This record gives sequence, C-alpha cells and structure tokens, in this order.
Amino acid sequence: MDTTAERQVRLEGVERVLKMSQERIKIAMIIPKLLENPEKLKSVLKGTCYEEVLEPIDDMIHHLGKQSGRSKLPHDHTTMRIVDFFLVNHSIHRFFPNLKKNLNERDRKLLAAFHFLLESAHVHLHRSSRSEITKERKLHAIYHQNVDIQKKIKELKASLAFQKVIGKWKTAAKGIYLMKVEEDLANKKWQNNVAIQNEIEKCNRTMRSYHKSSMDRQKELEEELVNARDSYEKMTKKHLAEEHELRNEKNKLLLQLQSMLKKYDTSLGEKMRENLVAEDQYLAAKKVLDDFMVQFRQEERIYKNIVVKREEEERRIQQEKLVIFMMNRAAAKIQKYWRKWKKDQRKRKRQGKGKGKKGK
Repeated sequence: MDTTAERQVRLEGVERVLKMSQERIKIAMIIPKLLENPEKLKSVLKGTCYEEVLEPIDDMIHHLGKQSGRSKLPHDHTTMRIVDFFLVNHSIHRFFPNLKKNLNERDRKLLAAFHFLLESAHVHLHRSSRSEITKERKLHAIYHQNVDIQKKIKELKASLAFQKVIGKWKTAAKGIYLMKVEEDLANKKWQNNVAIQNEIEKCNRTMRSYHKSSMDRQKELEEELVNARDSYEKMTKKHLAEEHELRNEKNKLLLQLQSMLKKYDTSLGEKMRENLVAEDQYLAAKKVLDDFMVQFRQEERIYKNIVVKREEEERRIQQEKLVIFMMNRAAAKIQKYWRKWKKDQRKRKRQGKGKGKKGK
C-alpha cells in the first residue's frame, strides 16, 4: 500500500469516528426522554432487531416500582447496560424524529456545532496541495493589495494635514469677514431703529384718524339697526298670519288623507281575501301534482329496472359470444401449429434416415 492510499484510509477512519460520535450524541440527548415513556419505546422497538433491550428496560421499571418515592434512574449495572446498548445502536434515534425536533435550544446548538466541526474536518482532511498553493497565491495577492492600501492611506493623511492647514487659514479669513459684517449690521440696525420710530409715529396718527372714522360709522350702524328691528317686527306679524292660513290648509289635507287611507284599507282587505282564495286553489293543485309525481317516480323506477336488466343481459350474451369466438380462434391456431410441428418432425426423421444410409 502506497502513502496516498494509506493516508486516504486514515482520513476515512477519522471521518467515520466523527460521524459515529455525532450519531451517539444524538441518541444520548434523547435517552432520558425515551426512558421517561418506556411503553411507547417498547411499542416502537418491538419486532425490530433492537428488541433485546426491552427485557432490561422491564427489569428497570420493575426495580423502580419496588422503590416507592424514587423518580430518578438508578446508577446500577442494568441502567448502564441500557445506555451502552443505545450508544452502540445509535441508529435507534431515527425511529423517534419528533424527539429530535423537540430538543431545547442548548442541545440544538450543540448538534449544530458538532455538525459544523464535522464539515470543517472534512474540508481540512480532504484539501490538496494544489488548493493550498492557490490559497497562498491569493494571500500573497492580498498582501500586495494591503501594501498599496497602506501607501494610499499615508498619501491621504498628508493630504488631510494640508487640508487642515488650509482650513485654519480659511477660518481666520472668515472671522475677519464676520467682524466686518457685524459692524455693518450694527450700522443697519441703528438705521432700522430710526426708521421704525418714524413708522410708529406715522401709524399712531393713522390709528387716530381710523378711530374717528370708526366712531362715525358706528353711529350710522346703530341707526340702521333701529330701522332693521322695525322692519323685522313687521315681517314677523305678516309671517304669523301666513302660518295660520297654511295650518288650516294642512288640516284640510290631513282629513282628505285619512279618507283615502280608509278607502285603501277597504280595497286591501278585498285583495287579501282574493289572495287567500287563490292560495287555497294553489295548494290543492300542488297536492294533486305531488300525488302524480309519486306515481310517476314509481313507474319511472320500474322502467329503469327493466332497461338495466335488459342491458345487462345483452352485455352478458355479447361477452359469451366473444369468449366462444376467442376459444375457437385459439383452438384453430393451436391445431395449425400442431400440424406444422408434426410435419417438421416427419421431415426431420426422413432427413435423418437419408443421412444414415449415406454413411453406410
């Protein structure tokens, strides 16, 4: 065996041990839940190649039944034998997929970590020299890229320092400019205050003139209000008279409506009586129709039974004819092949006799 084959065998052995450890961890996580419900465990394993563990489980249950008040499993030979059996036959966990799904968060994280360990081991064990050389080349290229990036960082730092100096000079120039702007603003503020004072005086004069005109307008509105109140009282009296006339007209219309409602009630009663008579006639006709439909369904059922029986009889006769035809045709083919076979047999016998005579 050469070195490559030996290495491959060792790698397969390592992977096999890791996979077996993963399976044993899975069964070890669900062993407590399996032993909590031994009846379900026995019903699943009964009739399989793992039912030899059922007898130790029964012994353990019997032992726990004798010791009243004890809920934990004993650390004796029977318990260790059961646990060892499950660890050796770790594929039992495939019979209980629901228990694996109901594991707590910590157990699921452990299984995920072991699965990641198994995949990482598979990648590291099966890597080749070519892949390592490729990785080294990539790392060398990344190193050169890092050197270039560091050079660019130094250049950017120098540029940033230069920009900071320029920024300080610009800040100083902005400060001088702001001082000049503040002086201009102070002068404009004084000018604005003078203009505002002048406007205030002007507004006061305008307000006094507006107040005088407002008082005059108020007197005019008071006179208009007195005139409007007089006209409103006159209109109110007129509207009350009109309302009295309209109320009388409404009473007359109500009396006419009541008489029309009485006539409507009378005509409606007559129509309802006619409707009741028509409904009685409809019920009588419907009863006659129902009796007729019962008799019609009975006749239809008898007719259908006769038609179905006739169709079945015709189908049976056709089937018998078809079977007889097939049997006759098969018998004719068998006779034809039989005659042909007999003819071939006689021909072979004659040829055999002719060859025997020539040999003599």
